[in-house]
This record gives sequence, structure tokens and C-alpha cells, in this order.
Amino acid sequence: MDQLKSFQNDITTKFQDFQKKSPAIEVGVVTLGGATQGAFLGGMMGAMSNIKPPEGAAPMPPQPLTMQGGPWVLGRNFAVMTGVNAGLAVAIKHYRGGVEDYKGSMGASFGAGMCFTLVSNLGAKAAPAILGAPAPATGVALLADAVRTGFFFALIQGAFYKIGDHFSNNNKEVDTQYIATTEMLAALDLSKYEKNFKKGQLTDRTLPLLTESALAEVRIPPGPRLLILNQVSVMRSQLSALQTYKDKKPKGNQAVGVLSLAIPISYQ
Repeated sequence: MDQLKSFQNDITTKFQDFQKKSPAIEVGVVTLGGATQGAFLGGMMGAMSNIKPPEGAAPMPPQPLTMQGGPWVLGRNFAVMTGVNAGLAVAIKHYRGGVEDYKGSMGASFGAGMCFTLVSNLGAKAAPAILGAPAPATGVALLADAVRTGFFFALIQGAFYKIGDHFSNNNKEVDTQYIATTEMLAALDLSKYEKNFKKGQLTDRTLPLLTESALAEVRIPPGPRLLILNQVSVMRSQLSALQTYKDKKPKGNQAVGVLSLAIPISYQ
């Protein structure tokens, strides 16, 4: 059993390393995974929609074109939507230097909504949509419908992201391993990279050891890296000055305080 777990972990690690070799590879793998999940979900929904209601039951309300079709049609539509959403999310994250926020989420949802509408309308047969409106007939109408749906998807996703972020911040416990790190990033107006530090396990204890390569490994862009490394240099100078003062000061109980934006230091 232990050998099997070791083999699985080794395969997983090698696969993750393979993905990291190129952003394009990672985007492709994530897109394929998202499309597979969407195809399964759409196929299930298509199979359920083909089930006839029992005799005497109220007829089903008319469905929009994007939700019409059997398992293969809805499987295709949802595969496109979830695949594009997953791939775009990773691509935008790479483009923005590893930043994950509502903007990236809304961008991915916009693209997913557009592609979902395009493939649904292009693949649909002539059938009335909800409210009896026909499918868009011209290229301009198709594009306008896709853009409209993309904006709707983006707004909904942005609202959900903000609501979830609000509740998670209210319920979030203070992580004592990152107190100084959080203060330093806030002082430098770089709080958005706090997640990068946590993903790389760059805790307060590692602050004096930070290097260019370590920050690059957690996908922090060059500009913020320079600001962080400069702050670390200031912190090291303060620690050195404190140690020198400690060695030279007369014995006694006089307290000496040195304030650092990175680590509040107090020495007795």
C-alpha cells in the first residue's frame, strides 16, 4: 500500500512539473479537464431533458436555445463553456503574474459565456427560443448575443466572487505564521501577493532569507520583487544595528525598540 501511494505521489509530482514547464501546457491540460467535466454535466442534463413527463402532468416551459438538445448537444455546449472558463482563468492568471482576483474570474466567465452562446446558437436547429424569439440569423446578431451573454456571465461571477470574498474575510482567522509578512505587504501596497507567499510557504521566519529566485518561484512580478527585496534589506540592516547596539550597550534592564515595516522588533 505504501509503495502504491509513493508511486501515485511520484506520478502526480512529475505531472505537475511537466505542467510548469510551459504555461501553454498547463492551460491545455486545465482546459481539457474542464471540458471533460462540462461534457459529463451537459450529457446528464440532456438525458434528463429527454425524459417525457407522465400523462396529465403540466407541460415543461419553453427552454432557451442554449439549453435545448439531447445529451450530445448539451454535452458539447457545456464542454465548451467549462473548458474555456477553466483555460482562460489559468491563462489570465499567468498573464497577470499569478494574481487571482475578481477581475480574472470575470474575464474567464466573459469568454466562457461568449463561447457557450456561439456554439449553442451555431449548432442549434431552427427552433423557438424562450419567449418565442428565433435564433440569431446573421453574424452580427450572433456576435451581439454572445457578447450580451458574456457580460451577463461576467457580472454574475463578479458578484458571487465579491460575496464569497466578503464572507471569507469576515470569517478568516489570523494566521500567526504570516503576521509580519502581511504587514510588510500592506505597507508596500502589495497585499494582493499575500496568497503567493502562502502558496510558497514563505512564512515570517523566511523573511530575512528571501531571494530573487524564491519570489520568482511563487510568481511575483519583477517590480514587486524589487520592492520586497529592498524592504528585506532594510530589515536586515535594522537587525544588524540592533545586534551591534546589544553588544555595546551596558548591562541593565533598559528596553530598546527598533521598528521595522517587516517585523516589529523589541529587544530587552
